[in-house]
Amino acid sequence: MPRPRKSFDTGGVKSATRVLALLELFDSLQRPAGVTEIARALGIPQSSTSMLVNGLIDLGYLAALPDRRVQPTQRVSVLGRWIDERITDGRVARLMEELGETTGETILLGIASDVHVVYIAVRPATRAMRLHIPAGTRRPLVESGMGLTLLSAMPEEEIARRIARAELTREPDRPPLDPAAIHAEIEGIRRRGHALSASRIVPGAGIVCTLLPAAAGAQPMAIGIGGQAFEVVEREEAFAALLHREIARHFAP
Repeated sequence: MPRPRKSFDTGGVKSATRVLALLELFDSLQRPAGVTEIARALGIPQSSTSMLVNGLIDLGYLAALPDRRVQPTQRVSVLGRWIDERITDGRVARLMEELGETTGETILLGIASDVHVVYIAVRPATRAMRLHIPAGTRRPLVESGMGLTLLSAMPEEEIARRIARAELTREPDRPPLDPAAIHAEIEGIRRRGHALSASRIVPGAGIVCTLLPAAAGAQPMAIGIGGQAFEVVEREEAFAALLHREIARHFAP
């Protein structure tokens, strides 16, 4: 029986991949950009970038500015408003901004995608010694602090399915996963209300994270404070208390 593919094959959907990369670029820049800058950032020919940009202008997803730069239109911002209004009404962004201002650390927002965590939004740290984690970064779901946090929001049968999927996609030379140990970690996160991960995926990096309140019909989201591993360990309880306090304030009924 063939092993499942380890990652999404983008070979047949190059144009779609480029569209998403372009929109994520604007989310990172948070300002207009010209075709040359976009082409350089995405690593694609300028002629292909011009065709891509012009097509999105025609469809109403990009607007051309007088200085020959372009920027996303409101059509982009309303695409997913029905999924979780807390994203589009600014509550999550304000929470991340305030956590970043209070701690000076990197603030990460993640969701589960098959066997990975995907950081869908990142608020960079303001400290000199900081993590560089761009939006779109993936981490193993069953082996990372944020992944285990997201698993803690899932029913037991779904957790078992995700662990099995992770085992199937695991590199052959790596030791097998220990489902009992993973379940024990998840139970610990449920009891404490947060997860601590230090030098687990990236040596020297750590995170304290917790779940955001569940939204009807939306998949779980987790938010974390990331930084140097030794500092995250030292400030675990303070970071966890801050996360719970600010979440309660921003998402109070």
